[in-house]
Parts: sequence; C-alpha cells; structure tokens
Amino acid sequence: MFAALSAHPAVSSLGITPQQRMSAAARAYRAKLLETGSRQIDIGDIYRSFSSLSAETQAQLAEAEVETEANICFAFFPCVELIRQAHARGIKIIIVSDMYLREGELRRLLTRNLPADAMQAISKIYCSVDYGTAKSDALFPIVIKECDVPASQILHIGDNEAADALAPHKLGMRALHFLQFDREVADFLRLQHAATSLAVLGQAAQETPALPRYSPFRPVFSVAELQPYAPETMIGYMSFGPVLYAYARFLMDEVEQLQRQGKRVKVFFLLRDGYLLSRACEAYARKPVGNLVRLRKLIAVAASFRTRADVDHYISGIRPEHYNFHVVAEQLLLPRELTEVLLQIAHQSADPQATFHQLLHDKDILGLIFKNSSAYRDRLKRYMLKEMELEQGDTIILADTGYTGVTQDYLTRTFSEELNVDILGRYVLASDEPDRPSNSKSLITTSWCDHSLFEQSCTFREGAVKDYDLEGEPVLEEIRLSDEQYQKVTDIQAECLRFIHDAKTFFAKSGVTHDYSILQRAAHAALFRHVYMPVEAELDYFRNFQHDKDMGTPDRRKTIYDLKTGLKHARGVPSPHRLGTYEARGLGLDAAFSGLMQRAFQLDLAPEDMNVRFSPLKIWLGREQESKAFSLRVPHTHDGYFSVTLPYASGVTVKMFLGEHYEWLQIDKIELLSRDGRVRRDASGSLDLDGINREGEIYRCQSQASVATIRPVDLQQASMPHYYHIVFRPLVLRAQAA
Repeated sequence: MFAALSAHPAVSSLGITPQQRMSAAARAYRAKLLETGSRQIDIGDIYRSFSSLSAETQAQLAEAEVETEANICFAFFPCVELIRQAHARGIKIIIVSDMYLREGELRRLLTRNLPADAMQAISKIYCSVDYGTAKSDALFPIVIKECDVPASQILHIGDNEAADALAPHKLGMRALHFLQFDREVADFLRLQHAATSLAVLGQAAQETPALPRYSPFRPVFSVAELQPYAPETMIGYMSFGPVLYAYARFLMDEVEQLQRQGKRVKVFFLLRDGYLLSRACEAYARKPVGNLVRLRKLIAVAASFRTRADVDHYISGIRPEHYNFHVVAEQLLLPRELTEVLLQIAHQSADPQATFHQLLHDKDILGLIFKNSSAYRDRLKRYMLKEMELEQGDTIILADTGYTGVTQDYLTRTFSEELNVDILGRYVLASDEPDRPSNSKSLITTSWCDHSLFEQSCTFREGAVKDYDLEGEPVLEEIRLSDEQYQKVTDIQAECLRFIHDAKTFFAKSGVTHDYSILQRAAHAALFRHVYMPVEAELDYFRNFQHDKDMGTPDRRKTIYDLKTGLKHARGVPSPHRLGTYEARGLGLDAAFSGLMQRAFQLDLAPEDMNVRFSPLKIWLGREQESKAFSLRVPHTHDGYFSVTLPYASGVTVKMFLGEHYEWLQIDKIELLSRDGRVRRDASGSLDLDGINREGEIYRCQSQASVATIRPVDLQQASMPHYYHIVFRPLVLRAQAA
C-alpha cells in the first residue's frame, strides 16, 4: 500500500518513499509512548513526524493515504457472505480494529467497498486509536461491557494470532484465527513479493524507484482450494495463471479499442504455443475469441525471398551465437546435397562464414532460393486465404507468446500490401530490439527473458507445421516431445484455466475492477519470479523438459536446463552470468541475482573483476630447447573450485608443480578448448604424474617436488588458437608452502 501511496500526486511531488512513511510511523509511536504511555497513534500523528512540512501539507498527505487505502482495499466476499448470513439470523455484527485510522476514516473505507446491505448490517465500529488501547490490552473488555452480553456469546474473527485469537480467548470470548494462506503458499507469496521489487530490472524501460507492487491476486489464492504441494498448482495456478489473466485482459482491451476505430478485427492464435493463450482468452471473456492457425517463423521467413535484399535481411537478423550453417541453408530452402557442397568450399577458406555468404549471392543460387520461395509463398497464401478467410481491409491480430515478432515482420513484408490487410502482433512478451515491428504490442516488454518453460507450457500436443500441400492443407512434423512432458503441460494448463475462472468469479462477487497497469505489473512480477527465483518444486517438475527447435533433423531438441551440467560449468567460469537462469538458481539465489544484475545493467565486468580470492599455481611451459616458469594466481569460481586457462602450442609441454602448494587436491577437468570455447579433447588422459598418487579425481602430492605434466597434444587442422582449461579444488594445503 505504501508503494502505491508513493505514486499519489501529493506524495510523489514531495518524493516521500515507503521507507520514510514507515519511519515516520515508528517515530510517532515512540513519541506517543513517551507522551501518554500509550502506543495508539492516528494518521495525523504519523504525518506530523514530517516536521519540515506545514500543517496543511501534513493534512493533505494524511488524506492522500486514506484515499489510497480506499482505492486498494476491497470486500473479501467470504466475509461479506458471513455478514449476510449472520444478519439474516439476527446476530449482531461489530467491527473491532487495531489501526491508526479513526472510526470515521475506517467507516469511509468500509462504505466505499462493502455492498450496501453488508454495511448496513454493521451496528458498531471500535477503533483502538479512539479508545487509546489495543485489542491485546483493554479494548476487548470495553467491547464486552458495551455489548452487554456474556463474553462467551461473542465470536471474534481476525488474522493476527495474538490480538485476534489469544487475547479474546483469555477473556472467555470465542475466537477464530483466520489463516489467509497455507504455510507453503505464504512462503511462495513472500518470494513473489520480493520479485515485484526486482522485476523492474527485467523491463525495457526501467522504472525508478524499485518498489514492491500491489498484488491483486492474493485474495484469489486465499479463497482457492489449493494443493500447495502440487507443483502444477504452484506453476499453473499461482504463476502462469496471473500472467494469462492479464494477457487476456490486454488482448480484449486491444480488440475493443481497434473496433471502436472502425476496424474489422480478426484474432489468430499461432499454434503451437498460442494454444493456451486462446483457451485463456476464452475463459476470461466467457466466449470464443479468435481462431487457432498453423503459422510460425520458419514458414513466414521461407516465403519471403524475392530479392537478394530479402536474403540479406534474413541473414543480418541472425545473432552470432545462434548462427548455424545448416539451419541457414535449410531456411533458404536449399537442397541438402547443394548445402554440403557449399559448406565444403566455405570451410576451405580462412573465413568460412563470409565465404558461405558470398556463395549465397551467386546468381544461380539466388535464383534457386527465389524459385523455391515463390512456390512456398503460393502454398502459404492458399492456406491463409482458406483457413483465415481474409478479406481486403481486415485488421489481423497475431496472438503469440512472443518474443521478437519475426513471424509478424515477415508476413507483413510478404503479404500486407498484396492482400491489403494490416497485420498486428499482440504478445505476452516482447523484446525491446530496435527492429521489432512498430505496430506490435505486448503485455510485457523486456530487455532479456528466458521464457522457454512458459512457452513450452502453452503448447498444443501436435507436431509443428513445416509446409502446406498444394491445396493449402498444413503438413506437420512428427511429435518430438515425450508423452510425460505433454501430460505435465496438460496439468499446468488445467490449473491456469482454473485460476482464470476463479479470479473472474472472485472479482465479480467482490465488485472489483482493476486498472490494467496493476494486472500488467502483477503478471510481469509473476513471470519474473518464475524465471529468476523458481522454487525447488519448479526446478524438479521442469527437470527433463525439452524444447524442439524450429529447424533441423527430426531428433533436434534440447533439454531446457540441466542443473548437474550447470554446476559443473559453474566450477570453470568466474561468474554465473553465462549460465541459464534455472542453472544459476540451482547454485543459489546469490548466483541467480549476480547473473540478473549483469544482464540487466550490461555491466562491463571482466573475469578478473569477479573475485579477489586466488589460489597459487606454479607452471612450466617449454620444448626441449626453450622453457619458462610462471607463478600464477588462479581465480576462484564456485564451490571451492579454481579455474585457469593455459596456452596451447603444438609440441609444447606443460608442467604443473602441484606439490609446491598442495598436499591433496581434486582436479575436476583438464580439457583442450578452441577459441570459441568448444571442447576439442579431454586432456586428462595425457597427464603424467611424478610423485603424485591418484584415485579418480583426487590427487595426493607426496612431496613439495611433486609434478603433473601435460604431454604435448597434436591436433589435426588446428588453424585457430587453442588453450588448456584446468579446474581444480585444493583440499589440503602444504603447511610449509610460502
């Protein structure tokens, strides 16, 4: 509430932060205790702590807080029903509150948010500040006396165990402690609350300051029949459900706005991961919304090649880390036999990639690309006209999970003018890349987000479309992912839809309508928490999830994350920056946060900046005629390991004087890597030991003179630089070492 208060014009104009508001209250409590011996303060006392402000400004701030409180609080409908049933049975209803709001202010909040019949059923309101005493002190005896009934005939219900349950029970009253959430749900929401402050780091245009955000869905979780130990509930109901609820509201608002402009809007959800978006929008709107269509990036790009500029546009959009010769050739619709010939020529040059691009510019190669793309384009157009029933002047919305809008971009370039339609994209998640389509919008815009697991959880169980036949019917790939994964996805989707139904029902009963911005922020925080702060149940549930890539052989798929491999990798790198988010989370929140900060702010940090902890290592490099010794400081990485890279040269021997500093150590790996980090060879088998006993990864140095020698390794066709990568962990240091 204080974070929302900080956005109120009267408060934001003075730059008052939630921390200052809480500090003012603490000061007011101390002052009141000294003055009267009581800790009962009102809201005016709180703002009088801002002593540099005028009395008029203090009063304006107090009023701003009451107004904000009224805007945020809501009628919790199970309690409303309880009031109605009690009133119908002739049971008297009173409110007893420990709060810094006086009766008139609290009555304002109740009148604003309670249904009229429930408000009229309340006969009396007791506020602790009006009576100068709290529930845990003397307020309940006052209540009992004024009610003029035996204490045992009063039932008190409240969410504070000490004040609302134990205190009245001691006086003979009946008392129920209202538990809002199960313990595990409460722990989950605590993490979610922490994520709301950090979520600004994942936004394209970062907000300041980073404040906790109001969560509109907490009462839905409180009312729901949750299985807190069921991971599909935690993932589907409590994480993805709020994201999809907000997306459905976003899409419905967009459609309504376009229709008000006189547009003829048609919504198409792109299979496969648009499937759950379609179901979510239908659950939210309580009616069908749009249609499912089989379109994807591979199809849109393949149909776009008319000129050399089209080919270059595609190639220039490939990030270096994603570049793959075979994938590029397949996307350009080149036959596999021709691709192998081109690659054989390219790899004989000093710069294979540049040579490959030059070969693609050959007139005959371009002609083949254009011919195949034209045929592909005709088949795609036939599908679109038949399945999508397009008419000139239509406004088409492509609804998808995101991320860069490539499908929309290429369909627009290829068909927008020819078919005389506007093609818009409305995504769950979109990047802030400068080349993203200008007429695209998203629920969340972010600089970087690994949403692979969310995307896979939205999919439909069928093979991806790879082409269309001459009649425009989709040709699908075989299903590549396991039945077990699809069953888990089905369970998640059921919980997502259950959440949307429950949320719609709850807000309708409570008469609550949220601003879109509140839903958007809650959705962003939920997805952010899922990506950067997954709980143990999520890590285990998604452990074997795979992602089948857009192109390549039928068995091309990848495990989305691998905690065991991530741990091994972390031992050899100075920072978790390059680990996936789930792998980093598996190492601990500190590792996850470190990676997040480096990505969010694009920090210019070198490996040597990451640590001031080193382990010594003396090495010797040389051939028969020449050699040189070095004393190195090897940087610490993770889990007690240290990592060092040593230069490789053909015929050069590397000696490590391990006994000089270590009695016992563990060597995790000795690998020969190429410049781009690919493992060329496991070099641990090329290790000669002198005065060292070995058991698996454990090495015992018998004396200070113990040496491990990496014999010269010969590589065939080693045209680029290579290096040894050694990861070790000291276990017992040599006592006499310097």
